[in-house]
Amino acid sequence: MANTKINYADKIEKILVELPDFVSDFIYNFGRAQNYATKYQYVRDIKDFLQFMVNYMPEHSEKSLREITLSDMDAVQPISINRYMTLLTGDEGNGCKLTTVKRRRASLSSMYGFFLVNNAVKTNPVLATKPVKIPEKNVIYLTNEEQKLLLETIRTGDKLSDSTAKVHNLYADRDSAMFLLMLDTGLRVSEMIETNIIDYDFKKCSVVVRRKGGDVQNVYYSDECAEYLDHYFSSQRLRYGLPDKDIPAFSTTTGKRLGVRAVETLVKKYVEACIPEKTRLISPHKLRSSFAMSFYEASGNDILLLQKKLNHKSIQTTNIYAKASDQALKESRGLLQGRR
Repeated sequence: MANTKINYADKIEKILVELPDFVSDFIYNFGRAQNYATKYQYVRDIKDFLQFMVNYMPEHSEKSLREITLSDMDAVQPISINRYMTLLTGDEGNGCKLTTVKRRRASLSSMYGFFLVNNAVKTNPVLATKPVKIPEKNVIYLTNEEQKLLLETIRTGDKLSDSTAKVHNLYADRDSAMFLLMLDTGLRVSEMIETNIIDYDFKKCSVVVRRKGGDVQNVYYSDECAEYLDHYFSSQRLRYGLPDKDIPAFSTTTGKRLGVRAVETLVKKYVEACIPEKTRLISPHKLRSSFAMSFYEASGNDILLLQKKLNHKSIQTTNIYAKASDQALKESRGLLQGRR
């Protein structure tokens, strides 16, 4: 696995020196935030609210961020927090997405909850504010038939333009293995391209990946995927002549590790060739959605297993696929009408 871990501890410390000591107490003692990437997000969100207090609450306008006290926090009213969230979505807040507003509200509530349990504040004013509701989006994905068509196009080069088809043999093995892996596991592109050949175990049909958030896990793929990976990696070994630990799992023709942007370009190229009507809709993340929809159906609607497969922290994130699957079933109700 490539060593690209961000040193979040240093980033956190650089922000904490600007903030009151009680923020450090929360960040380093809040049990539900174990990994440093999460702690980093908390400290950024809290700093943003403290900045709001200094900029928009007259009683704190003469203070620096470090001068704000827990007593000041205890005196904050729900109306001020509502104002803060409204400000985030406006021009002054750079038009934050609702997901960002919801996360910042949750970060603030977590901090208040921590100090409330420890009797350092009397109330959690966030609980009295308006919840942030995010409109549900339609899940965009490739059906099983579309996935088969995509993989066949990658394997054979059929449907590609003449100029692209002429050099397709240079990429066919790599792209076949890579796309099958994404559709077989639901891996995020960033997780997949960090891997080296040594991370793959063909006896167990598994790969060790660093998941979003920093956790290291074994992710399992099919026997068919193992065959494609083994074939491609064999050519990689001959090409590099290096130990498996030093060979990127997926590389360019010049030998450099493939990047996220390159994979995005490849997805567009192949989808445009075989499913042109979905060219603007399908991205690498939609391949992850395609895996999720297929796996949910094949597993007998096992939402908890899908949550583990996708490495989602919250079941609510995974539940969008269950809802999308249920909706697809409803919409298919009349497909056979008039055919009997």
